[in-house]
Amino acid sequence: MKPTDVTGQWCIHYRKMTEPKVWHTMKLCRADGVLVSAKTFDEVFKFSRYREAFDFAKNLITDGPDPKYDAIPKRVCRKGKKSFYLSGN
Repeated sequence: MKPTDVTGQWCIHYRKMTEPKVWHTMKLCRADGVLVSAKTFDEVFKFSRYREAFDFAKNLITDGPDPKYDAIPKRVCRKGKKSFYLSGN
């Protein structure tokens, strides 16, 4: 297992506005603005700084008059070889 990055690894935790109880972790943002969810730690799109993740999430939730997503930045941590969990801070 790799040591933890000292600056942290931040990700985007999001939900579709049409599915308010189903949260996902972002793998990528397609060119048409659709977010794709990650299944393993290696698939998670990671930001090295909290501010970068915050700015990305802010742009998602303020996208036009009718945003498609609600999003918050979370710290992503490896759990085993492929799985991950999101930390509260």
